Amino acid sequence: MTIRKSIWVKRPPQIAFRIFCEHMSEWWPQGFVEGSKPALEPRLGGRFFERRPDGSEYEIGRVIAYEPPSLVCFTWRAPSWNSDTRVEIRFIAERGGTRVDLEHSGWEQDAKVSEYRKNYDSGWPRILGYYEAAVEQAAPGGTT
Repeated sequence: MTIRKSIWVKRPPQIAFRIFCEHMSEWWPQGFVEGSKPALEPRLGGRFFERRPDGSEYEIGRVIAYEPPSLVCFTWRAPSWNSDTRVEIRFIAERGGTRVDLEHSGWEQDAKVSEYRKNYDSGWPRILGYYEAAVEQAAPGGTT
């Protein structure tokens, strides 16, 4: 039941990784609540959270692996779920750029969570599209 998606971007892994982890709030679309923006604290144990327009925060998950510039992995829990899923993103040097491989797993552990798998399977390409556009627009040093 693991969701697997892959894209290729025209930047080296160091820059692709930095844009994904350190600039997430600049490229990720709206969060669970209108007007909110997800962000990632780029470190092991850091929060993956959304900051809402009223200043409140919702913790989506925690960073469980952080190995710049090749791997970031975090837990993911939507507000209505009772268990976490896991998102792993690998950044692999390829053809003068970076192949970004995403795996979202853990859908089978809870019937309620598994109901949402299809939505995420079709949603991840959209999210990765926003990321890809941010990478393409970034300055050569990786700042957006």
